Amino acid sequence: MPKVRRGHKARWNANRFQCPGPSCGLWFTSSANALRHLNHPRSSCARWYRAVQEVIASEGPGAQLYKELIATKIYPDFNSAEMPQLHAHPPCAQLFDPPVDSRDEEWVDDISEWKEEFFSAAQSQEGGTGFQDWVDEDEFAKFRTDNLFYPFGGDEDFEFGKFLTLSRMTMKDINNFMKLKLVQKYLSPHLSFKTAKELRSRVEILPSGPKWKSRKISFDGFPTKKPLVLFYRDSLECLQFLLRNPALKDHINLKPTKLFRNGKRLHKEWINSDGAWQMQTALPMGSTLLGVIASSDKTNISVMNGDRVAHPFLLSLANIEMDHLMKASNNALLMTALLPVPKFLCNKDIRGVLEKRLFHHCLDIVCEPLKAAASTGVDLSDSDGQLFHCHTPLVAYIVDTPEAADIACVMGKTSHLTMASHHTFGDSFRHEERTGAYTWELITRVNAAVDPWDVADYQKLSKTVRLNGVHLPFWRDWPLSINPARFLTPEVLHHLHKGFFDHDFQWGRNIVGDEEIDFRLSLLQPRVGHRHFKEGVTRLKQLGGREHRELQRCFISMIADAVPQPVVRALAALMDFRFFTQSPQFDEATFSRMDGFLMEFHELKQSIIDAGGREQSHFNIPKLEFYHGIVPSIRWAGAPMQYTADMTEKAHSTQIKIPARNETNHRDYDPQIVRHLDRVEKLRLFSLFTDNQASARDDGPHESDSESDVEESNSDTDSEVAREEEDIEGPSLAGESTRRVRNLFHEAALYSTWYPDRESRMFTTSSTAFSLNRRPSLARITVDDAATRFGLPDLRAALGDYLDRLKSDSGSSLSVIGGRRHNKTDCILPFTYLQVWFSVRVQTKSPHQAKPLPAETLHAKPPDETWTYGRYDTVLLCNDRSTAWPGGGLKNGLLGHTIAQIRLIMKPVWRRSHELPPTTATLMYVQRFNVVPQSGSPSGREPSSGLFVLRRALRSDNTRMGDVVEVDHIRTPVELTPRFGAKADPRLSPYTSLEFSLEMRLNKYTSKEFLWIHDSVSL
Repeated sequence: MPKVRRGHKARWNANRFQCPGPSCGLWFTSSANALRHLNHPRSSCARWYRAVQEVIASEGPGAQLYKELIATKIYPDFNSAEMPQLHAHPPCAQLFDPPVDSRDEEWVDDISEWKEEFFSAAQSQEGGTGFQDWVDEDEFAKFRTDNLFYPFGGDEDFEFGKFLTLSRMTMKDINNFMKLKLVQKYLSPHLSFKTAKELRSRVEILPSGPKWKSRKISFDGFPTKKPLVLFYRDSLECLQFLLRNPALKDHINLKPTKLFRNGKRLHKEWINSDGAWQMQTALPMGSTLLGVIASSDKTNISVMNGDRVAHPFLLSLANIEMDHLMKASNNALLMTALLPVPKFLCNKDIRGVLEKRLFHHCLDIVCEPLKAAASTGVDLSDSDGQLFHCHTPLVAYIVDTPEAADIACVMGKTSHLTMASHHTFGDSFRHEERTGAYTWELITRVNAAVDPWDVADYQKLSKTVRLNGVHLPFWRDWPLSINPARFLTPEVLHHLHKGFFDHDFQWGRNIVGDEEIDFRLSLLQPRVGHRHFKEGVTRLKQLGGREHRELQRCFISMIADAVPQPVVRALAALMDFRFFTQSPQFDEATFSRMDGFLMEFHELKQSIIDAGGREQSHFNIPKLEFYHGIVPSIRWAGAPMQYTADMTEKAHSTQIKIPARNETNHRDYDPQIVRHLDRVEKLRLFSLFTDNQASARDDGPHESDSESDVEESNSDTDSEVAREEEDIEGPSLAGESTRRVRNLFHEAALYSTWYPDRESRMFTTSSTAFSLNRRPSLARITVDDAATRFGLPDLRAALGDYLDRLKSDSGSSLSVIGGRRHNKTDCILPFTYLQVWFSVRVQTKSPHQAKPLPAETLHAKPPDETWTYGRYDTVLLCNDRSTAWPGGGLKNGLLGHTIAQIRLIMKPVWRRSHELPPTTATLMYVQRFNVVPQSGSPSGREPSSGLFVLRRALRSDNTRMGDVVEVDHIRTPVELTPRFGAKADPRLSPYTSLEFSLEMRLNKYTSKEFLWIHDSVSL
């Protein structure tokens, strides 16, 4: 584990000598101490320093730069006698090898995470063109000196024009709208345009991003039904556009960085991967590595009118932070080309080969600037005008399985990652990697043997070596990117989610039966924010990614008693592998566990066939073979979640499907879509420009930041307080989501500032935030009436015990819920009435990034016509509120935690005689669940499913154990699923299943975040 010198504040001014290590920067009192630190075997900089010595001794690339760095940091006084002369061949022993002596150093062991940046990467210089300067190069920039919003009359004029342009109104609709008497009387005098044509002409002269171009493409001797036209933009200009975007400025990382925790490697983003580090090593000193992410997929745009298909090609930067990249509203995926979708008038056997060749030929054209930049480098500017010499290798290509095979140039039933074929897809080990060099060598041999344009014979020979007939793959001459097995990264949406539904779910369905599995799905207690399949799923005709995710959440706990235990173990292992794969960070222990899950599945997979789950006698499934490559891919390219097709599917919808439906005449789609995308990008770019300019010119705070703009809803829903979030101007652009995650932590911190005269209904712990409706559901109800209505006969006694605990301690620690009652059911309380809420909103943080997750609503509602026994949700409580959460997760079981069901949310209405009430906390009455011990399981988990089995805790008189605790003991909502047994009880319903089930399972699959905590994934 790396050690770090402890700084002493009193001596700080005397420390003039700094460690030159890229991830250190510690200060020392003398150059000798700094050199001792660099040479000490326990120093985090020792490895870096040894490499530097080797470079300088061999006069390798960057030797002089290293000499100057060390001289500047360790010998800051150039005229000092202590500073040795840096000759052409410096005396290395004198400069780098002082005696190692740590007696003057003070070491600490509490530094668990550190990073190592690539020292010589991403060197910049002045002279570039920043965002503002670039926009000012526009031919109409001179008119914006007096009117920032030219060609519009002002900000309101531009805002209204933008709204109309981005709405789904046709030009005819806009003209009719502008002719309305009300508009002509009150709006037209203040607008710079009177018709839709005038509005569009103004939009067209706004500053533009990369220009769209077109090129006709044909293959001699192979006619097509329609001429083929490729619409595309300069791919290098698209990357420059992203790099220069000021909205992305703080979310782009240019230096490859290795992350370590407790001395072991940690993998997160692409910039932290082995691939980024190795590629940077291959570049000249000071160069910048810009990783290219590409994506393409055919998408239907007009099923009702000729079944038209579009083939968009998108580009992005892998240097953009994962969370920012995946957010659709950040527009970090740029539409770079619309590839032609041909209909060749030729033999069906060779039509597919020609389509694949056309695809590669188009990508050759589109990506040519990126290939040249990857080879020789090119100077690009960031938003501030800093100039970087950039290389642009392809690091990830997001596609589904069929198109991945097309890109890798392999035929069907052949792995695009390894040398495996359809006969060996079910092997329990990873086959040898199919390198790009190997594939290109095979293609070269076939090219030499047969004329590539003798397509029929060429295809026959290609099939003998399992190739698809493409003779010039686009990646063949892309430096650092000639290996499809590396840049074809795992794709979560298709490989994991769809793979689950196509295989795992069908196996379970075959064993359990359609009727039983639908009934079990319908019995699960509904939860706010989660899909409830009240009619099951087996009769549904089409399920999407969301439904696949929802089914994964309940699948294991739902079938655990209905299939043989080896089958449960096999399916649970595969499910754990999928959930682990979606983690945002990975350590070596996580990799080992993922490999173990795959091994366990392969050891037990025969049980699925034996139980009748799979009709075939083998598991030669392509997706199973791909899973062997996920861990190597994470090491090479980072977490798979940054390459999920969710974001590209969203882009296809917003940039292709919806514009095709609303912005075209349904005849010639591609050019009309391109023109629409160009207008949208101009509006977005101009909004960014004017916002930046307005902020720079504004000397005071915005009026919108004042307290007067904070409004409170008068309804019984949560108070809608203002939040510091980015604005979304205009309507939802072509279906873009405008939803934002409410940050209850932020709102709770500011509530007292906004409403100083009101009692806050929001409160937080370090890991959890809570929000109650401003108005209670029951503003005033006696304790006894509440006990009767909610079915809690010991409520009064529980409140008395709680008050007694307050007197004895601070209440931060929670004894076991349901201990011996000290008060009677008729005890005297210092209050008569309660305020009662039927729900509370709870927001937690992601365990790895500590970012707020969407809030969940927890219910504690008394019986009604639908919920005849009441609606009560379940939570995980932390017994000691001072314990950090999630800490190391639940690797030690539920030690220190309690699973409970919320039965009542309340606050006492203290009598006026209580000038200082014993507590002002929001309370809840909860009932405890006990863990059912499992034989042969030290952790207490069920051996087959890996889940905790729970049973309601009962008193000696068989009444349920419950107690009153503060709401802020809650750490996270949890889901309990009934143990149905071999056959679910037909008397159950989704509203009673939890009340009448004797035993339940704590469902760790209810969310990715809870599973990572439950199984301590990279925590």
